[in-house]
Amino acid sequence: MNYKKLQGTDLTLSSLCLGTVNFGEKLTKEQSFELLDMFVRQGGNFIDTANVYCRWVPGLYNCGEKIIGEWLKSRGAYRNVVVATKGAHYSMEDPNRTSRVNETEIRKDLEDSLRTLGLEQIDFYWLHRDDPARPVEEIMDIMEKLKSEGKIRYYGLSNYRTDRLKQAHDYLKKQGLNGPYAVSNQWSLAAANPRKNTNQDPTMVTFSDEEYEWHKETKVPIIPFTSTALGFFEKLKKAGVRAENGHLISEGNPDMIPASVRAVYWNEENLKTYERLLKLQEETGHSLQALSVAFFFAQPFQAIPIGGARNPEQFAGFLEASEIDLPLEQFGR
Repeated sequence: MNYKKLQGTDLTLSSLCLGTVNFGEKLTKEQSFELLDMFVRQGGNFIDTANVYCRWVPGLYNCGEKIIGEWLKSRGAYRNVVVATKGAHYSMEDPNRTSRVNETEIRKDLEDSLRTLGLEQIDFYWLHRDDPARPVEEIMDIMEKLKSEGKIRYYGLSNYRTDRLKQAHDYLKKQGLNGPYAVSNQWSLAAANPRKNTNQDPTMVTFSDEEYEWHKETKVPIIPFTSTALGFFEKLKKAGVRAENGHLISEGNPDMIPASVRAVYWNEENLKTYERLLKLQEETGHSLQALSVAFFFAQPFQAIPIGGARNPEQFAGFLEASEIDLPLEQFGR
């Protein structure tokens, strides 16, 4: 596993971040512990969770953080890993998705996370959603207050559009402050179709060309979610898909690719990328999953992909990426 010091911080993080959205819902506590142990054995030290995880399932409450809290205690791992968590997501019981990006609700989620994780301070805290109706300066002031109080060490913005990122960054710079220390939007080597997403939540933000240029200019790190595109390229290969110059030759067994995944990622550009990855696989011997994740390490700014799995076999492909070093042009970008 490779490591990097996150720009503008004293956090030394593994080049991969373990995503835990499946903990407690699709994975039992025992299965979750297995992935956490596997990640740490491979040198991983960066774990991503959120206060809202599992709240969309009736009868489940914040199970992702609960499992991580139990694991931290049972393994005595408090000093060995960096846990990033998120707050200020809208209530899953609110059909109107009313914003909770205000000091009262942020503090409520933060205190809940501290208790659940068994921590006195959160190393990295994400605002999970934006409130475009609220001046971004007010939001940054709240985060700086929490930082000065010692509740959090560093903070970032998740699902914030580029104009808001620019406003936040410029405001903090004028105040002589660093931040936001990272951004977490949806991004992968596979290009999503217009107006399509793996989750049709309109408050979720997909990485854009404009944001790419902003990261190049500011060097603010990106810690993207859905970084493996739900294993799209591996699914194409397992289904027996064949393509040439982006045009389909054989669809193979289409039933092996869920309709929801096809709706988001099936396009000519991704078929061309698939062809390139197959050639890279022949040259390097690495899995398509690992190669698609290694794309992030070739960027002109820090990028630490978040990835998870439902079993150790799936997770192995993600972990394999950590040692791959290829130039960006190899990915056709």
